[in-house]
Amino acid sequence: MGKATISGGTRWKAYLERLAKKVEVRAGVMEDATTDEGERVAEYAAYNEFGTSRVPPRPFMRKTLERERENWIRGVGALLKNGLSPDEALEKTGKRMAENIEATIMSNMAPANAPSTIRRKNRTEAGRAGTLVDTGALLKSITHQVPK
Repeated sequence: MGKATISGGTRWKAYLERLAKKVEVRAGVMEDATTDEGERVAEYAAYNEFGTSRVPPRPFMRKTLERERENWIRGVGALLKNGLSPDEALEKTGKRMAENIEATIMSNMAPANAPSTIRRKNRTEAGRAGTLVDTGALLKSITHQVPK
C-alpha cells in the first residue's frame, strides 16, 4: 500500500473505515506455532484462555483486547496521521499488540496456580514466572502478522 494524505474530520474517518475493510493485523499465538518438542501451542493457549475441567480460565487474549483495543485503534490513526504508510502502521500496531499480550501473560493472572502446580513449577524454577509461564513456549509463541 502507498502513502495517503487525508485531512479533515469526516474525510479522515471515512478513509480509516475504508482502510479497516481492506486490511487486517493479527496478534497472539498463530496456528502453526509449536514447542521445541513439536506440540501445538495454539491448543495449549486455548486451554489457558478458556479453561478446562482441570484448568481454570486465564483469558490473557480477551483481557488484553478489552484493555488495549481502543489504544490500538487510536494508535493506527496516529501513525497514519504522522506519515507512515498503512503497511508500516499495521506492522507497528501488530508489534505493540504482541507486546501487550506478552505483558498480560507475565502479569501472573488470577487465579493462583494449584499447590501441586506450584510445587512442580518450583522444581524447574518456573514457579517464579507466574501462572501462565511454565516452559516459556506460550510466551515465545506470541507474534503478529499483517496478512497481505
